[in-house]
Amino acid sequence: MEEALDRLRGAVPVIPPAGAVIERDGPIVRTHYGTHGEAAHGPLPEVDLDALVARQAEAFARHNEPAVWPVYGTDAGLAGRLRAAGFTAEPERAVLGCPIGTDTIRLPRAGHHWPWLRRVAGLAAESGPHRRPFPEFLADAAHLRQSSEVILDGDRAAWLEAIGDVMVVGGVTGPGFAATLVAQDWRVAGPHRGVRFLLAEATGALCEAFEAAGMSVLTTVTRYHLPSPREPARTRPVRVLSSEPEHDEIWTRFAEQFAFRPHTRRFPGIAEPAGSATWHVGDLDGTRLDAMDLIVHKGLRACVAPGEQLYWLDWQHVGYRFDPARVDGAGPRRPGAVFPDGDYHLHLTHDLRLGTFGHPWEATVCVFGDLLTRIDAELTAALGEPIRRSEG
Repeated sequence: MEEALDRLRGAVPVIPPAGAVIERDGPIVRTHYGTHGEAAHGPLPEVDLDALVARQAEAFARHNEPAVWPVYGTDAGLAGRLRAAGFTAEPERAVLGCPIGTDTIRLPRAGHHWPWLRRVAGLAAESGPHRRPFPEFLADAAHLRQSSEVILDGDRAAWLEAIGDVMVVGGVTGPGFAATLVAQDWRVAGPHRGVRFLLAEATGALCEAFEAAGMSVLTTVTRYHLPSPREPARTRPVRVLSSEPEHDEIWTRFAEQFAFRPHTRRFPGIAEPAGSATWHVGDLDGTRLDAMDLIVHKGLRACVAPGEQLYWLDWQHVGYRFDPARVDGAGPRRPGAVFPDGDYHLHLTHDLRLGTFGHPWEATVCVFGDLLTRIDAELTAALGEPIRRSEG
């Protein structure tokens, strides 16, 4: 079980979740989510630890993020240094573990079915604290993909994620569900065939329930929190949208307002609005494609109000909602591309007043609204004259 705990302590996402940036400082790995930050690490050096802690506090302050730093019982001497740097501690929790169960219980998975997830979110809000708050887990669900599990059984719920061969309980809404989670043989689920251990954090009745079910206390964990210097952002710079009602709603409104008609031979794919222009992009090389992307995204940033969100949509795939002022530079990369490389690609404001529509089979990009007014001359200089205009 010690090897499982070591992997948990040093677990770092190989690919950043949507809207997050990963930075390294020696043994410390910081994940900056835009709304908060987290520190993770394996064994720490015994020398210069004060300076290492101070640099992390400074980095989180530069990002204006409240930070969380989990300290395990094996991290001797770290707690005092964090308190000296301005961190405050949550109550201590036990870390429990056991080999995976062998009873092969079939649990009702919520998957990404939205009504179920709303029910889980309600149960999560009424319980806790949890190792990983459900809203944060859900925000990364598309990133976690098959390594995540959401379970709903009546008035009981749990959410878990696989980290290597360790299945980690992010949260469970009551002690009555503990024995079921321990008994479940996670190997029966195809994506989790390599899972060997179950780990959980708990206190009080929930800790007792996990122990009664066969888990052993391996160590303790205390989460230390550092406030941000100013009011932090409420939303991440980028949010994945897939099965959410918001994703379906904007596609429905776009299809109705623009008479969207997907077809491999009938062009154009929409009723191009007045005040739009369409360029052929099928023969652009990489340099000109990059130039088009930069021109469009610079125009998008200039056209939207401060804090206004944009959508990048990919037909029949996941989409994204993002703040154009908080992507690129020191932030996360902007989602998606203007060029339609296999399916329809769209940039849209929520009110559909401006954006781009990329047609994969016609190999065109239509630009409309105030965006065209702002970038028309620059885009024409980079791409040549448009193949058609819809005058307003």
